Amino acid sequence: MAKGWRHICWVAFVTTWLVCGSASVFSELNTNQIKSAYLYQISKFVFWPEARKQFDHFNLCLLGPDSYQGNLQKMVGRTVFNKPVQLKAISSLNQATTCHLLVLSEPDTISQSSLQAWLKKNPVLTIADGSQNIEKAMVVFVLEEQRVRLHINVDLARSAGLSFAANLLEVASKIKTGGSS
Repeated sequence: MAKGWRHICWVAFVTTWLVCGSASVFSELNTNQIKSAYLYQISKFVFWPEARKQFDHFNLCLLGPDSYQGNLQKMVGRTVFNKPVQLKAISSLNQATTCHLLVLSEPDTISQSSLQAWLKKNPVLTIADGSQNIEKAMVVFVLEEQRVRLHINVDLARSAGLSFAANLLEVASKIKTGGSS
């Protein structure tokens, strides 16, 4: 019961912070630390196909250089779906087939058409930085008014067999569906 209340309190806190924009709590944290913390929380609000939940670990993969300055390592040992988080550095999409969450640190190196074709066969949540990457990533971190915000591409997630909880969509500053944003 206490765990459920902590979860509700955390969601309320994140929602309030995103809506109100009060950065005083996070004034000491850098952007990469905030994004890393978001990744862990976001993973709890994504629905993967049942087959993806059969893995022994929750696989967080990083394609390209570590733009999070080692902050992703803090997720290792935590659990998602009662599975321990495992961090994998990979060098190609072919190595990402067992990933649950894939951070694209250099999305420009992957063509949009090849990524979208790959996602139709692989239910992997893609994450990137910058609003220009909304066609390649399902969740995009952007800086708006000096705050980290989320842009979410619902259509791209659906094409990979993923969906988002309403709680996550509520905190997004932009949602792309049906060819519009």
